[in-house]
Amino acid sequence: MQLKIKVSTIVEQSILLYVLVLVFLYDAFVNSIGFIDEFIGLLSFLIFLFYFAVKGKIVLFRNEYYIILLLGVISVIGLLSNWVNYRNEHVTEGAAIIGDFIVFYKAFISYFAVRLLSKKFSTKKVLTKLSKYVKPIFYLLVFIIFIDFIFKIYPRLPRYGIYSIELFFKHPSRFGFAFSFIFLVLLPKFYKSNKQLLLAVLLVGLLSLRVKYFGFVGFSLIFMFYGKRLFRVPKLYFISFIAVLGVIMLWLFWDQFKMYFVFISLDTAWSRAVVLYYSFIIGYDFFPLGTGFGTYSSYYSGVHYSWVYDLYGINRVFGISRLYWGFVADQYWPMVLGQFGYFGFLSFVLIIYNYFKLFLTHIKGNINNSLYYYFISAILGLLLLLVDSTSDAIFTQQRAVVMFIYFGLIVNTINEKYEE
Repeated sequence: MQLKIKVSTIVEQSILLYVLVLVFLYDAFVNSIGFIDEFIGLLSFLIFLFYFAVKGKIVLFRNEYYIILLLGVISVIGLLSNWVNYRNEHVTEGAAIIGDFIVFYKAFISYFAVRLLSKKFSTKKVLTKLSKYVKPIFYLLVFIIFIDFIFKIYPRLPRYGIYSIELFFKHPSRFGFAFSFIFLVLLPKFYKSNKQLLLAVLLVGLLSLRVKYFGFVGFSLIFMFYGKRLFRVPKLYFISFIAVLGVIMLWLFWDQFKMYFVFISLDTAWSRAVVLYYSFIIGYDFFPLGTGFGTYSSYYSGVHYSWVYDLYGINRVFGISRLYWGFVADQYWPMVLGQFGYFGFLSFVLIIYNYFKLFLTHIKGNINNSLYYYFISAILGLLLLLVDSTSDAIFTQQRAVVMFIYFGLIVNTINEKYEE
């Protein structure tokens, strides 16, 4: 009995530590702890293998089995693409393939590790402690912002005629993510008792001045005040509503969209637009499998400079060139389409669909109890990742690891509810 308590305590404290470090300290100390999200991914993979090999049976929800199957399909497509292109004398370095494989799967495998360990710790304790810790962190960040306004300690970027705030997060979008995460964690606890606090969190995050964060705030306000009406409609209508809302956001910020995603010539083009445009061409030329892991619009395709950029003559574009490839992984979806082709792209869309379906099912099943607010938080978290993925490779970053750990904790609450 003592050993069981000890193991549960270790698991709970480890999850809390990893989450808080990845959200609030990772950017400030990235040179020292930049490996931690990959470490979590590898540790999660070992946990998954242990349960699969030793236990012999993994008990999950149906949508989760579909997600595992689709992730497996993408791995087969990616590795097969690497092999086919190698046979055609398009060689990708092994380090690029392995590195890209790890960063692609680390968030998803972390989710399943949390799910498989659900019997080894108290999810309720972790979520309660997490909300307990992020509330004072919010007030601390507000205090630091106040100090920064006075003494101008951290860099600022001009935007819309004023300056955005980033603090020690190194970029305004990461500053915005921190406040998005605080909001998501506090939402289930304070939705009824302290809406003012939740609105204050959203308001402070607006200092990031990022369009992506504006979109997240819009979704959050709609679900906070009109969520129960929305979730009573059929799933197809709900997803259609999300799509329409996305189109409205695109219309509102069309000028910025054109700046990032439309170009006339390669000589004057923004790297983000070039990467997106050529992902469709690559998807067609290498139909249906794409170019494989570590080859296009991923971090390791820049570190181990990919043959794809030379093949299509985009190696002279600023941000994609051999001399400076810093913007090569500035989006997520071009990487999915380019590396895994249209079949892989469709598989990933179905993965996202199954997460939405999983969350929506439990929202409707718990619409009159406290779990409803947890799954509202999960839906908003997934929307946050999707909005952010349009201009950042967020699904391969530490922020996605945090979010999928959080998703795993939320889904675990269903098991704890049944046990109670």
